[in-house]
Amino acid sequence: MSQFRYGGQAAGLEGVEFLAGHGFDFADLNLNELEKIQKQASAIRTAARRAGMFFVAHAPDKRVDEDQGMAEIVAAVKAAAPFRPRTITIHPILVSPANTPEKMEKKKERIGELAELAGGFGSRITLENTAEAPPDMEEILALYPQVMLTVDIGHSELLSDVNKSVGFIKAFPDRIGHVHIHDNVGGDTYYEDLHLPLGEGRIDFAPIMAALAELPGEVTMTFEMPRQKAYESLLWLKERKLV
Repeated sequence: MSQFRYGGQAAGLEGVEFLAGHGFDFADLNLNELEKIQKQASAIRTAARRAGMFFVAHAPDKRVDEDQGMAEIVAAVKAAAPFRPRTITIHPILVSPANTPEKMEKKKERIGELAELAGGFGSRITLENTAEAPPDMEEILALYPQVMLTVDIGHSELLSDVNKSVGFIKAFPDRIGHVHIHDNVGGDTYYEDLHLPLGEGRIDFAPIMAALAELPGEVTMTFEMPRQKAYESLLWLKERKLV
């Protein structure tokens, strides 16, 4: 059975202090705001250490198959090293009309490079599902055993009649490295990726949380929404005895 560890997003000292003061276990560093994080790096690490918190991280929302995007992701991964994040999430974008065979080969190669880079300081790259279904992740996970998945529960509700989260959990029970949790009302475009607080959308969280609870070991879960709503959503899960 899993032990859940809960976190929220942070891009500076204020965010880390809020999370620490509201009983969260970790801070998910938003590396889209790398300059701010670097300016406050020492204070952020000190605050987390005093609170007994650890870090995970989310790489910039760039494409690994584009040279500039890859350069920004590499720079962010290197900058995350002093925080020793357990995982660093990236968007592989394995399902897109823009993908070509050449781009797919470049993605696979560069994900391997990022995995090696992160592994050098004890972190793991995790691949977040956006439009992907479980079969879309099979090849890359088979290619790199050290790469894990970030199951995004909100994304799993989009572009599908059924939430795909349980499918990911059942297909890859030993490769779930991290979880993103938020709500939405479904839909067929990313404009409907609303990142709502839990209970404000249509997602049925009970079977998803039950499937996660069956995983061995520890499951880290980032509430991907504004900090106060993240805290309220954690309470929402606990009040309904879903964790």
